[in-house]
Amino acid sequence: MHTPVAPPAYNPTTVPSATKKHDKYYHEDGNIVIQAGDTLFRVWDGVLRRHAASFPLVDKDGAPNSDEHPLVLHNIASSDFERLLWILYPPVIGQCLATTSTDWTAVLKLSSLFGLVDVRTLAIRELGKLSLDPVEKIALQQTYAIEKNWAGDAFVALCTRGPPLEIEEGKKLGIEMTVLVAGAREKLDKWGRKKPEEVLKIVKEVFDVTVEKAA
Repeated sequence: MHTPVAPPAYNPTTVPSATKKHDKYYHEDGNIVIQAGDTLFRVWDGVLRRHAASFPLVDKDGAPNSDEHPLVLHNIASSDFERLLWILYPPVIGQCLATTSTDWTAVLKLSSLFGLVDVRTLAIRELGKLSLDPVEKIALQQTYAIEKNWAGDAFVALCTRGPPLEIEEGKKLGIEMTVLVAGAREKLDKWGRKKPEEVLKIVKEVFDVTVEKAA
């Protein structure tokens, strides 16, 4: 089971003069002010309290409800937080603005951070529908503790492609995964590569990933 990373602590602070209000997610009747990057967001905390297991909210009496003392989300880009709000506060009911891997990766990152279980599940599902680079997909699987079979097609792709992993790809995957991929490819090479059933057998053996069929 995925364990969300501890969220940033609530840190009241005077907002820098350069801070701006978000043009769509600063609602005058909102009851919580949040700063991400150089941008202020004013929304309703009920949605966050209902869905987020670990969002850094405070008790009502101490709520960050002014521009001068917002809830500051450190090391979170305003563009990423906006993408999360697309899901929590959709501008049009039934409409989803998130469409790209960049969009959904940001949603996955913050939903994992703040314990938004339903949103995290949605992000994983939508990312799975996209044509992701195999290295990027496996990196996402590892970073966000997604069930391995979600990236089954990516494991198959790396084991069966012609060129070996490049240095930058190895950096994204990490040493352990890079070694496993190299080992799987070596085993398939010994067999003269690469009947579908052999590929699936090696992927299961090396990565403990079950794939119904090889691409």
